[in-house]
Amino acid sequence: MTIATILMALGLAFAATPNPATLSGPITGGERGTPFNAVNVADRGYLTEEYFLEGEATAYELVDGTHSGDGQWRTRASADKADFKTRMLVVRPEDPSAFNGTVVVFWLNVTAGFELGSAGGESLRGYAWVGVSAQKVGVDGFPQNPGGLKAWDPERYASLVHPGDAYSYDIFTQVASAIGPDRDRQGLDPMGGLAVERLIAAGASQSAARLRTYINGVQPLEGAFDGFIPYIDFGSIVPFASERGGGRRGRSLASVRADLDVPVIVVNSETELPSYYTVREPDSARFRLWEVAGTAHVSVVRPDERTVEGSNWLSYTPVYEAAIRHLHRWIRDGVEPPRMPRVEMKAGDPRPEVVRDKHGNAVGGIRLPDLEAPTASHSGFGTQREGTRFGFLYGAATDFDAEELADLYPDSKSYLDAWNAALDRVIEQGMILAEDAPEMRERAAEWAARLDAR
Repeated sequence: MTIATILMALGLAFAATPNPATLSGPITGGERGTPFNAVNVADRGYLTEEYFLEGEATAYELVDGTHSGDGQWRTRASADKADFKTRMLVVRPEDPSAFNGTVVVFWLNVTAGFELGSAGGESLRGYAWVGVSAQKVGVDGFPQNPGGLKAWDPERYASLVHPGDAYSYDIFTQVASAIGPDRDRQGLDPMGGLAVERLIAAGASQSAARLRTYINGVQPLEGAFDGFIPYIDFGSIVPFASERGGGRRGRSLASVRADLDVPVIVVNSETELPSYYTVREPDSARFRLWEVAGTAHVSVVRPDERTVEGSNWLSYTPVYEAAIRHLHRWIRDGVEPPRMPRVEMKAGDPRPEVVRDKHGNAVGGIRLPDLEAPTASHSGFGTQREGTRFGFLYGAATDFDAEELADLYPDSKSYLDAWNAALDRVIEQGMILAEDAPEMRERAAEWAARLDAR
């Protein structure tokens, strides 16, 4: 009897047998001659390359069949294995001395039927960034309207093979092995010889659900990552059984397991709060939940003219950028990030509701300057709109009328004084990075000029 058989008989969790994967690249050619969703970052001193990774992936299963709400699942590698060939988009500093040792490994989002996610902001300040095509839709697109990699460039991506999302977790782990501190540097090295010391896994929205499943069910077995940032995270998880069976998965919620031995920062907008409320975790030595009041799951550029019930233009993004730096320092130096107030909630029917102030804005939470010196009411909850099933994710913003603005701010100077003081406070709290402040101040000054033109 093998050790694995004994462990299974005892109901203990165990990891997948390592499956050596093969790298190829940097990939060139194709009809378009460039990787999908590649951003030109050469002016930032960064190099972008695409690699293919192929091998055999395994699926996972629960030992006792229960995805408990506390996230403390007992899992194991299943007997299901399948061949795969996927891609990873590597964005790394050209100068090795500019690298800080941390790679942000991004689970690309496929909700739209093609992959979303690119390197930017804090990720281009000394980090490396790797986008992972972990899911089948990203490669093949939706059956009814293919929009994945193969549809975008059939010549470049023809050889890719994805066996299904049951294998996405192991594919993600194998990418981590190919770029991590213990990777084989004797052959092809997608990191160009960089001294990688730590891996942070990040993912937004549906990818956050994948990461939450990975955190609770795979990380305890594989230990591939040093920290996680699931963001705009509804608290959903993806049951292993539904993925392996290929059936439609139901909605399940679970907290991040409290016994995890690596740190996690969840960054949420207002949109996710009612769903997330029942699995809200307490902050701890290994966990932070940051809720950014007034923001929406999807934000838009602020319109030039006054809007009544337009989409929300207040974005959580500056806090996500700060989370990357805080997690990097938490892992590297042991410096715990701030513990921030949560948005105030109250009982509602059918779900909890956000408590709001006299301006219609959320009470509590992380407060960006546009909420502390308000010129509009902001909500994370929009309405369905023609042509999209995701209208609710855009939230809503209603600009104050001229009378209300005049009562609050006699002139642009009084507004900017209040706004800049609020920005200074949130920078001091560590929720906005000082490097991001100048552009934010410039936008606020441009808008404030309209106050004097009333």
